[in-house]
Amino acid sequence: MIGQPKTGAEWQEAVDLAEFYLCLDSARKYGLVKGGPEINVSRCEQILADGKRRGVAPTKGCVERLTRAYIAGGN
Repeated sequence: MIGQPKTGAEWQEAVDLAEFYLCLDSARKYGLVKGGPEINVSRCEQILADGKRRGVAPTKGCVERLTRAYIAGGN
C-alpha cells in the first residue's frame, strides 16, 4: 500500500503497522532493539489518529504478529 489507505482492509493494515512501528521506535529508544528502519513517528501518529476517526483501532496482538513477521523476514 502506497499513499493514503482507501478501503477498510487498507486502513486496518495501516493502523496495525503504525502501532507496530511506534512500538519498535520506543523499544529502540529504550535500548531494547538496535538497528531497523527509520520510522516516521509523526506519520504513524497521524495514521492512528485518522484511523480512530474512522473507527479503526489496532487489532489485538498486531504488535506481536508483526514482530514475528519482521523477525522472520530477516529485518
